[in-house]
Amino acid sequence: MSIKTKGLAVIQWPVSNVEKSVAWYQKVLGVSLTFPFQPGDQEAWLNLGNAGFGLIQCEEIPTLEFIDTYNKVQPIVQFQVENIHEVYEELQNKGVNTGDMVYKEEGGYSFTFYDLDGHAASLWGGWPSENE
Repeated sequence: MSIKTKGLAVIQWPVSNVEKSVAWYQKVLGVSLTFPFQPGDQEAWLNLGNAGFGLIQCEEIPTLEFIDTYNKVQPIVQFQVENIHEVYEELQNKGVNTGDMVYKEEGGYSFTFYDLDGHAASLWGGWPSENE
């Protein structure tokens, strides 16, 4: 038998307060819950397209990014969004800590943002159009 993976199923994300994190991710990224969540639950599952994003209550929050050889913070997770420039402006207007918008030739636009626990994540606008 040969093993064939189907894709990424779940990302588990440690948070210090599940209830506050659920509200933040819903407000900031507009994501919906995969399963019902009740205050006091120790985990919540958000629906990110084809993958689950689990917010897991933890006492100790590990660092979920790394520093590359250019001394630049690199997020472990990147989400794809539509209208990346509008999203960037909206997050800045909401007071979300964001990095600079970056364009990578043949790779498109992206930027880093930070959640309530200081985790770095990235938003990507998809493959560039012919105009870019």
